[in-house]
Amino acid sequence: MQADGRGYLFLGGAAVLALGYLLTQFGLPVEGYPRVALKASGIVFLAIYAARRQAFLLALALAASAVGDAMLALEPARMTLGILAFGAAHILYGWIFLRVIRMRGLRGLTGYVLAAIIAIAGVVILLWMQPGMGDLAIPATAYNGIIVVMAVLAALSKARWLAVIGALLFVGSDTLIALNLFQNYDPAWRGPAVWISYVAAQFCLLFGLIHEKPE
Repeated sequence: MQADGRGYLFLGGAAVLALGYLLTQFGLPVEGYPRVALKASGIVFLAIYAARRQAFLLALALAASAVGDAMLALEPARMTLGILAFGAAHILYGWIFLRVIRMRGLRGLTGYVLAAIIAIAGVVILLWMQPGMGDLAIPATAYNGIIVVMAVLAALSKARWLAVIGALLFVGSDTLIALNLFQNYDPAWRGPAVWISYVAAQFCLLFGLIHEKPE
């Protein structure tokens, strides 16, 4: 991937900021609004990078993700607003994958099999989680449907495998979040794993989709 010097600064800055937020989970003393800003700012940098490369749908998806990060980092967390923001991000990512399908067709047997696995896993996880969703049942169920459709479109499309991996990492990261919210499963490794897989997902989606622009 080609990038000018400023582009590399945004990418490097995003990585450093993401590492900084990871370190807060190991005792780095950043609290309140600075912690919120630290969590969201790395993804903002990725959105700026995408916009500079004229990948505007991708930039919007990343920006929506940054809003979701901020909502979930607030004390108390604004769960419904966070779900709405990330839902919007996945709709935009799904739109990009659908555009790839329209431009280049379907991946074939490998894509069909992977898409079927994703869809079945999504339904099973939803049925398992639903009894613990409480007041979040409607937004969480809608969000599950949106992210599963996004990942299915990723699998079916001929987008770069890096982008497909990013979609799957996003599903994995959100599943770890749901385990805590709806199953009270929160081992020490879960929080860092959520953040690492989420940041990796965003970088993979960025690098995998940055060239997917209208012809």
